Amino acid sequence: MTYQNVFIIGNPRSGTSLFRMLIGSHSSIIVPPECGFIQWWYIRYKDWNVENSKSDEAVFTFVSDLKTSKKIETWDLNYDALKELIKKKLPTSYKELTSLVIFQYGLQKGKRAKFLGDKNNYYIEHLELLKTIYPKAKFLVIIRDPRDVVCSYLKVNSLKTDSKYKPKFPNNISEITLDWVENNTKILQFLNSIDAKNYAIIKYEELLIQPQIELQKCTQVLGLPFENQMLDYYQNNMEPSELLDWKKKTNQQIDKSNTNKYLEQLSSDEILEINTISKDLMNTFNYN
Repeated sequence: MTYQNVFIIGNPRSGTSLFRMLIGSHSSIIVPPECGFIQWWYIRYKDWNVENSKSDEAVFTFVSDLKTSKKIETWDLNYDALKELIKKKLPTSYKELTSLVIFQYGLQKGKRAKFLGDKNNYYIEHLELLKTIYPKAKFLVIIRDPRDVVCSYLKVNSLKTDSKYKPKFPNNISEITLDWVENNTKILQFLNSIDAKNYAIIKYEELLIQPQIELQKCTQVLGLPFENQMLDYYQNNMEPSELLDWKKKTNQQIDKSNTNKYLEQLSSDEILEINTISKDLMNTFNYN
């Protein structure tokens, strides 16, 4: 099978959902909503081979387990069609098996995508595993100003919603800032371990101001041309309704003003606290 795996990575509340929609609006790329099934089922199915693919029982068991994955119901997968796809393609490894799950999602969206994407902040803790499963994978990383990330965490924490998937973030500013530092440090350390041609790093603020230029950095890493339709992402309704309470902007055009919120929402002491904790990494990313 000739698919290229792509992972969208970033600290929570850094624009990863917007980034997913922009990237996933390319005609050659499919990026389902976040789920995390790849990591969850690795231990049980890591030794998958062609004989498993030929076994009705093995395929049935895998798909039955897949159905229990957190958030997978938001994909509306046709599991019978997935079973038939596995039997037809006969994946010879866990990499190929999991790729077919994403490929099936793409088929249901009218795409025979060559680039199979996945987006999950949770993967920050499992980047080495992703590299093990998909040694040729590409990584698209997005970074956001920690002061605005703090504002976004606090806003989500105060949100009233019936969704069982509302994120649980720390409420303490120092804890949120340390979260940002630790997560982005892990990302940078991982990127230093792979070939530079296999990743792109963009900043959320620059994506809002010059989306085409920033997206071209990403499509270049993938060996694809930029497509104007990527900027029409908001017309595609790609985010599940179960997650929209805290992701409403994903169904709207890019809001260039959605930066520097901290100047209005945080006190000078709070800003100083964030700056002090994250100073070194902020300098790395050229945040003043």
